[in-house]
Amino acid sequence: MGAGVWAALQVAALLPLLLALWWHLVWRPRAVARSFARQGIRGAPYTFLVGSMLKTKRLVVAGRTGAAPMDAGNHDIVPVVLRPLHTWTAEYGRTFLFWFGPIPAICSTDLELIKEVLTDRTGMFQKDYLIPVLKFLIGNGVILTNGDEWKRHRKLVLPAFNHEKLKSMSEVTTRVTEQMIQAWRTQIQQSSGHRAAEIDMTNAFSQVTEEVIGRLAFGTSHRKSREVIVAAMREMQKIATVAFRDPPILWYLPTRGNLRVRRLDRVLRTEIMAMVQERVAAAKDGGAYGDDLVGILLEQRGSGETLTADEVIDECKTFFAAGQETTATLLVWAMFLLAVHPQWQDRVREEVLREFRGGDGEAPNADVLGQLKLLHMVLIETSRLYPPIVYIQRRAAMDVVLGGIKVPQGTVISIPIAMLHRDKEVWGPDADEFNPMRFEHGATKAAKDPKALLSFSLGPRACIGQSFGVMEAQIVMASLLSNFSFSLSPKYVHKPRYAISLAPKLGMPLIVKKLNE
Repeated sequence: MGAGVWAALQVAALLPLLLALWWHLVWRPRAVARSFARQGIRGAPYTFLVGSMLKTKRLVVAGRTGAAPMDAGNHDIVPVVLRPLHTWTAEYGRTFLFWFGPIPAICSTDLELIKEVLTDRTGMFQKDYLIPVLKFLIGNGVILTNGDEWKRHRKLVLPAFNHEKLKSMSEVTTRVTEQMIQAWRTQIQQSSGHRAAEIDMTNAFSQVTEEVIGRLAFGTSHRKSREVIVAAMREMQKIATVAFRDPPILWYLPTRGNLRVRRLDRVLRTEIMAMVQERVAAAKDGGAYGDDLVGILLEQRGSGETLTADEVIDECKTFFAAGQETTATLLVWAMFLLAVHPQWQDRVREEVLREFRGGDGEAPNADVLGQLKLLHMVLIETSRLYPPIVYIQRRAAMDVVLGGIKVPQGTVISIPIAMLHRDKEVWGPDADEFNPMRFEHGATKAAKDPKALLSFSLGPRACIGQSFGVMEAQIVMASLLSNFSFSLSPKYVHKPRYAISLAPKLGMPLIVKKLNE
C-alpha cells in the first residue's frame, strides 16, 4: 500500500472524530448561544474548550484576594461567595447564560422559574455533579440517582429517618455532645484564669458531626473501621475543596488528587464491604443486621426490593457526606450569629433553660424539642442567611420549555440559593439582616412566596434528612447554651468562602465561658 493511500485512510479514520469534536466544541456552543440570544438571554461569552471557566476563576480569585474582610454584622455574603453569578446578574439580568467548558448553563434568580425546576416530577430536570471527585465523595446514592433508580433508592432509604430511628439518632447526638461539653469544661479549667477558652467552632463541630454520623452509619462495634472511613472521607472532602478551584479540564485528568481520591474510594469500599459481609453472615446464623444505617439498608432485602452491596456502600457515603458537612456548617454559622447578636443569644438561652434539661445525659424527646421555638427560628434564619449549600444544579434531561425559554437537552440550570434568599421583593427590605422573628409563624409565612426558603431544596428531591439535621443542631445548640456563653474572638476574620459548603475562611474562633463563672 502506497504512502499516499495510507495517509488518506488515516485521515478518513480520524475524520468522524474531528467532526464530532468540532460539533461539540465549536458549532453547538455557538448555535446554543445564538438560540438563547434570540430569546433575550445574554451572558458570559463562550471561549473554545474552557467556556466561561477562565473568567469565572478570575472573578473568584479577585473575590478571595482583593476583597477586604467584611464587618461581622454584615450578612450580605453574595458578592464574596458567589462573585461570578453576582457580577453576571448585575450585567446580564435575572436569567443569564454561562458555560462549564462546552456545556451551556443558565443561572436564574426568577423564583417562579426555579420552582418549576425543583418541583418537577416528570424527570425533565435531573441531579448531576459536574466535578467527578464529588461523585466519589457523595456516592451514587439517593442524592445523585435519577428516575426509577432514585425512586427505588428513596423508598429503601426512608426507613432510616422514621420516628423511632430519629429517637435513636437523638440519643447518639446527646451522648456525643456531652463528651464535647466535658472536653470544653476541661479546656476552660486549664486556661489562664480558668474562666474562658478560645475554641474554633469549625473544628469542634466537624468532629462532633463526624462522630455522630459515623456512629449512626456504622455502629459502635467497628470503631477501627469507622475511624478509617471517617479519615478517608475527610481527606476526600479536602481534595474536593481544592478541585473547585481547578480548571474543568483537570477534573478529568489523572492528576495526583484524582488518583488519590480513587485510592481512598477503594479503601472506603473495602472497609464498608467487610461490614456488609459480616452482617449478612450474622443474619444467616440467626443474628441481626444491626440498628445502624448499614443494618437498616440490609434489612430492606426482605421487602421485595433490595439494594446491592455496592448500593449500600454508596448510600452510606451519601449519608455521611451530606449529613456531616451540612450540619456542621449550620452549627458554625448559628453560633456565629448568636455571638454577633448577644440579645438573641440571651433570649434563646432563657428558652433553653426553661424547656430543655441539658446535661443529665437523657436525650430530649420530640415534645421538648418542639418547645424550643426561638432556637428553631434562629436555625432556620441561619440557614437562610448562611445556607450550607449556596447553590445547586439540575441538568435538562431533554429539550424543555422553562419559564417560556427553550432550553436544549444537557443544559445545566444553576440555582443560586444564597441570592434567592436575599431577594428583597420576596423577603422584604431587611432581607440582608438577621431577623429570626420572620419565622415566628413558620417558614411558609416568612416571605411573600411560601416556597422561597430553599435551604433544604424543594419538591420531590428535597433533603430527606432535613428533620434529622435540624434535630441534631437543636440538641447540640441547646446543650451548649445550657452550659456556656459565647462571644466573637478578636482573631475572627469575617470572610466566608464556598467550596463543598459555606465555611469561614480562617475558622470560627469564639470565646467560650462557663455560665456559672
